[in-house]
Amino acid sequence: MLGGKKTKEDKQFEKFMERYQLEDLDEKDLVVLQRIANDLFGKEFIKTSMALTFAKIEEQAKVAYLSALVEQNWILMRQLSRLNKNIEKLIEK
Repeated sequence: MLGGKKTKEDKQFEKFMERYQLEDLDEKDLVVLQRIANDLFGKEFIKTSMALTFAKIEEQAKVAYLSALVEQNWILMRQLSRLNKNIEKLIEK
C-alpha cells in the first residue's frame, strides 16, 4: 500500500479477512495469509469460469468439496490462533 491508498488487492484481502474473521492473526501469519488469499482469488476465477462453461457435474462437485475444505481450514486457523493467544495469556500469569 503506497501513499496510504488501498489497492484493489488490499481491499480484496480485507474483505477476505473479514469473511473468515482472521483479523487477529499475528504479522507472520498475515504474510502467509496474503499469499494464500492471492492464490485463492485466482482460483475463484477458475471456479466461476468452470460453472459458466458447463463443466461435468463431477468436476463441479470436486470444486465444491475442495472449497468447503478451504472454508473449514480458515475456521481451524482462527480457532488455533485464539487457543494460542489464550495459552500465552495463561503462561504470562
